[in-house]
Amino acid sequence: MEEHVEPLEPIDDGSLSALDPSGRIALSGKELLESPEMEEIAKEVIKKENMDLRPAEVGYLLVYPNISKTVVAKCLKCSREVKYYSGYDYLIEISGEAWDHLDSKTRYMLVYHELLHIQPVFNEKKEEWNYRVRPHDFGDFYEINDKHGADWYKTVQSTVSSLYDMNPTEEGKITL
Repeated sequence: MEEHVEPLEPIDDGSLSALDPSGRIALSGKELLESPEMEEIAKEVIKKENMDLRPAEVGYLLVYPNISKTVVAKCLKCSREVKYYSGYDYLIEISGEAWDHLDSKTRYMLVYHELLHIQPVFNEKKEEWNYRVRPHDFGDFYEINDKHGADWYKTVQSTVSSLYDMNPTEEGKITL
């Protein structure tokens, strides 16, 4: 027996519905917005850092007010259903409030960090691409630490900590 699903109501801000990709998407008190600015920074990072992510397609989202108080950003491998509807293999999400308070250098480093999670691997036997999320080498990636140090990460933690009035123990739990 099929379950009856009520149609979605328009969102108060005038967008068409909670699932209309041309508008804002709101789920459980969170608002997802595509970020052309983050996409432009990603293009700059890919060029400057000589990254090859082909053939992966990446979507860039800001999550308002945040992903969570302790998770500033994350890279997600898309399910086949999300890939079908969006065309993306990966989504990079960054907490909107944190993004709004970060300087351009720290934004660059945050996007760079998330892009390093993208790991397309060609399976020669099946002749197809497999998309994986690369884990950290340690708390971060060697590429970043060796070239740029860890100050940017401390900036992210202190910015988020001040946004949410966190104590030092809570600040230490802020992750990417």
